[in-house]
Amino acid sequence: MSSTEASNNSGVNGTEAASSRSLLRRIVDFLDEADWSFKKDKDRPIVKFISPDSLMSEYAEMLGLPDKPVPEDVLLDNLKTVYDLSVTSNHPRFYNQLFGRVHEESVVGSLLTDAINASIYTYEVAPVFTVMERLAMQQFLELFGFKNGEGVCTPGGSIGNMYAISLAKSAVFPDARRLGLAAMPPAKIYVSMESHYSMVKGASFMGFGENAVVKVATDEHGRMKVDALREHIKSDTENVANVCQEFNVWLHVDGCLGGSAILSESRRHLLDGCQRADSLTWNPHKMLGVNLQCSLLLTRHSGALQRAHGTQAAYLFQQDKFYPPQFDIGDKVIQCGRKVDVLKLWAVWRGLGKSGLGDLVDRKFTLAKQLANLIAQRQKTDGSFELIAEPESTNVLFWYIPPALRGQPADWSKRDDSWWRQMDAVAPLLKKRMTLDGSMLIGYQKCAASKNINCWRMVCSQDTNSEQDMERIVGEFCRFGEDISV
Repeated sequence: MSSTEASNNSGVNGTEAASSRSLLRRIVDFLDEADWSFKKDKDRPIVKFISPDSLMSEYAEMLGLPDKPVPEDVLLDNLKTVYDLSVTSNHPRFYNQLFGRVHEESVVGSLLTDAINASIYTYEVAPVFTVMERLAMQQFLELFGFKNGEGVCTPGGSIGNMYAISLAKSAVFPDARRLGLAAMPPAKIYVSMESHYSMVKGASFMGFGENAVVKVATDEHGRMKVDALREHIKSDTENVANVCQEFNVWLHVDGCLGGSAILSESRRHLLDGCQRADSLTWNPHKMLGVNLQCSLLLTRHSGALQRAHGTQAAYLFQQDKFYPPQFDIGDKVIQCGRKVDVLKLWAVWRGLGKSGLGDLVDRKFTLAKQLANLIAQRQKTDGSFELIAEPESTNVLFWYIPPALRGQPADWSKRDDSWWRQMDAVAPLLKKRMTLDGSMLIGYQKCAASKNINCWRMVCSQDTNSEQDMERIVGEFCRFGEDISV
């Protein structure tokens, strides 16, 4: 057959040719055509917002679960609709959460993980993955200065923090595993006032109760006050470690975001003292472009995970196997079935190298500093913005101040209550306009540093951004907020 005949046949039987391709191949082709990684068009809307009621009513049939199978072409169209209606963090103007664009290496690693469909508990069913996770954890322990110890991938940073509570309980009250919390004296979990909410959830989930969590006062940079901690029972990390050692307190570091600084030669000093922690959590999916989820827990105490969680289930973890049973790593975790998350990180690490990952971290820190400088300039020139604190990581806290609310004293204590109430209402209104326009997504929140008044928490999570993108953010706030009156 000539090439012309082949081409003509292809044209005549286009539908047939399309249907002969696998669904997987067709959805991959669609994602390429849709520019899923935003290599071509970063100006298209980040979201096509539909209210929950409209989504429930207009797409009820498609989102429901049918009794009978739908044709493959219908399913493909459904999948395309799901993509079109979704918010993708790959968009270069997605700043809403602590994660952003994912690298193609990670997506490929995730695809391979799902195609293999292994549970990473025993060597016999996941030989490559159990060894891969074991070797990765050894390297991460060395990175963070843990001379011994062990680690494990966890399903998110919150679960990693709960693992830390479990390890602390096992270490300080070893009999509690057998006898329960009733056999323990009342326990306290000391956390920063700005700590992640998973610590409170973890205390409740594990039976300690929310009242067991003591929130220690922080300074203007959100760091735990050393004297305040000693009052309860200290905070650069070295001083906290001294107090914990003195009182036999398990020290856990939540490095889910900031832990990635360990890969930067110029910023790893920010984690000095972490090597004295008993445990540490880290989320590579937050700053390294690994897709959700990719989290891990490290502890410098070898065997701690097994002592806290091991049950040696007879049908999985036989000790008389024909290979070394220590390669069956599933007994030390709280799950049975566990998804392989390490392959995504391995693929990105292989593709970019440690130095490339360090460059990613540096770029995001630099973007945060550039944005902070732009905000500080506008604060001086026209009072349209106010920087709440100098960024120490990749987050920038600030206020946008509409024209009607400008001209206030620099001293916060001299601003009246009415002004603060009006400022609190600005962010929700502006966020609505921003979302409906679809030009960018940025989160807002109340926090101690902002006097518990709504402020913007801009996350510099997009490694393809430049200083021009930071300038655009400032301009968009002015576009959406110039006429706000509250």
